[in-house]
Amino acid sequence: MSGSLSNIGLGSNGALNWDIIEQLRAVDEQNQIVPISNKILNTNEKLADLSILTTLTAGFKSATSTLSDQLSYLKRTTSVSGNSIGVSAVSGVNIQEFNIDVNNLATHDIMESKKFSSETSTFATGDETITIHVDGIDYNIDITANTTITQLKDEIFDKTNGQVVTSILNVGGEDPYKLVLKSKDTGADQSILITSTGTAVDDLGISSSYAHTANPSSYVYNGSNDKKLTFEVDGTKHVITIENGDDILKINDKINDLGLADLTSTIVDGALVLDSNKSTIAVTGNLADDFGLDSFKTVTSNDKMQSASDASFLYNGISVSRPSNNFDDLIVGVTITLNSTGQSNTVIKQDTSSIINNLEAFVSKYNELTSYLNEATKYDADSESAGVFQGTSEIVAMKSMINRQLLSVNSKGESLVDYGIELNSAGILVFNRSIVEGKLATDPDSVENFFKGITVTENAITTSKISAGNTDITSGDFIINGVEIVVNLTGTAKEKGMALKKAIEDANIPGLKVTLDSSSDVYLILESTSGDDITISGDETKLSSIGFSGGVIQGKSESTLGFFSTFNDKLDNLISGSDSTLSLFEQSLENQKKLLEEEIESTTARLDAKYDIMAKRFMAYDSIIGQLNAQFQSLSMMIQESFTDN
Repeated sequence: MSGSLSNIGLGSNGALNWDIIEQLRAVDEQNQIVPISNKILNTNEKLADLSILTTLTAGFKSATSTLSDQLSYLKRTTSVSGNSIGVSAVSGVNIQEFNIDVNNLATHDIMESKKFSSETSTFATGDETITIHVDGIDYNIDITANTTITQLKDEIFDKTNGQVVTSILNVGGEDPYKLVLKSKDTGADQSILITSTGTAVDDLGISSSYAHTANPSSYVYNGSNDKKLTFEVDGTKHVITIENGDDILKINDKINDLGLADLTSTIVDGALVLDSNKSTIAVTGNLADDFGLDSFKTVTSNDKMQSASDASFLYNGISVSRPSNNFDDLIVGVTITLNSTGQSNTVIKQDTSSIINNLEAFVSKYNELTSYLNEATKYDADSESAGVFQGTSEIVAMKSMINRQLLSVNSKGESLVDYGIELNSAGILVFNRSIVEGKLATDPDSVENFFKGITVTENAITTSKISAGNTDITSGDFIINGVEIVVNLTGTAKEKGMALKKAIEDANIPGLKVTLDSSSDVYLILESTSGDDITISGDETKLSSIGFSGGVIQGKSESTLGFFSTFNDKLDNLISGSDSTLSLFEQSLENQKKLLEEEIESTTARLDAKYDIMAKRFMAYDSIIGQLNAQFQSLSMMIQESFTDN
């Protein structure tokens, strides 16, 4: 203390001093402050340990959450024997096995020009127009005698919006440069046809053998006898049969159904166009003239480097074709890539490895958490030492809940032991993965039902009997789940039933299935597909005339929680949200700590005031004692002088 109070003891020759005050205060602090400080230290220790406990519980919950999530059981793995294809499957795809035998891959169309001396060589003799036909579209390119092969390269790419990829290739030799055209995509429709109003195509030396109909789609064969058309490509003959009613579109399909690598057929502006990488095409038969197939042009200077074609393969023995070697529209959720010709077998099955890994994580996280809980709640009678949470009701209850759930048995008498997880004699959870692997292999649904739970849906269903006659259903007469059905019903019961079925289907009511049963009488059946209710309203007279009545047909959906779903919910109550057990416990500790800190502050203030008063009193007493000492000394001196005088 500064000032005059720092001089306590001078008057009393040290009888009253700061040491006495400090000793007295130390006794008070030991009795009043230290117990509170110890409580704060204990609370801080609990908060630190609670943070660790919450983290361990969250890690444990992560395992139960994953095992209670349906996505864990929808994961798929694919295995392919053979190198001709690659397969990937999204979660939830049906477990299945299929075989694909690749006959040929989808290819690009590639054509090359004759050789030129430089990249700036010209080729045309005058002004004309080159037409590039690809994927059903014509692209016109105007050229002059000064147009170079490089300029043409750029024009073709730009005008076709990249549908035809062009390049100048240096092949070496005296005239090393060639113009190369390649379709951006694969497939028969990507065959490139190149024509010109003059001699430019011939001057370029680009192969383009094709035939085209003179009279587009106006002709249809009407005859009682089938006719034959023969297509001869470079001397090889191919025959199709023309039947009564066949038009140009049907002929196009029949030609492509031949599956010829060197001949493709397309419809261009209503006309049939035949394209080949071979040098000649000839069409013969008594209908060739009728379809205008007697007019064609052949350029023989160069062959195509590669002809565009569809991929063709057998899927489980069924012939299939695709314009690309990569597609996802054959099997829902499955992407297939064709790599080469040959046969491959694919098996798509449940990915059980993730389930096994999650079970191992569950066992590991449980052992880690319970080991910590055991240490935090233990009491050693010999040493009279206790864990930080020994006797804490929230933590003791938490430990008890986890153990009860771990040993729980469902209504079928199943427990974790049936799936290879059990406590050993030391109280450690152990996992025999071979047991659950066996169950996943033989009955994966039972594993999912025990772990995750099961939902049983009873769909709402209602049936009406349809009778013959006329019924005009107008706005407001017939409403299903808030959607109006408007239809004029006439004719027989079956005709009315079919018309009503179509009208309901066309209304696109979510979750509603409509079927018609006409085995004897005619019945229209409405059924929900997800356990939802079906609500019917409208004009009761009109509803009655088609066998319905207003009201709600109730559906039902019941869910039974599985082992890990239940466990996850219980752990959720422990740590998730401000109202969870551990969050509330943490808040109570924080509040307790705050009160203790406030108590220390107020107690310290009281002691400060007490010893401030004591110091002032000591100072006053010290001053009085000093004065008395001074008076005594003065008196003593007077007495001494008196003795001396005598």
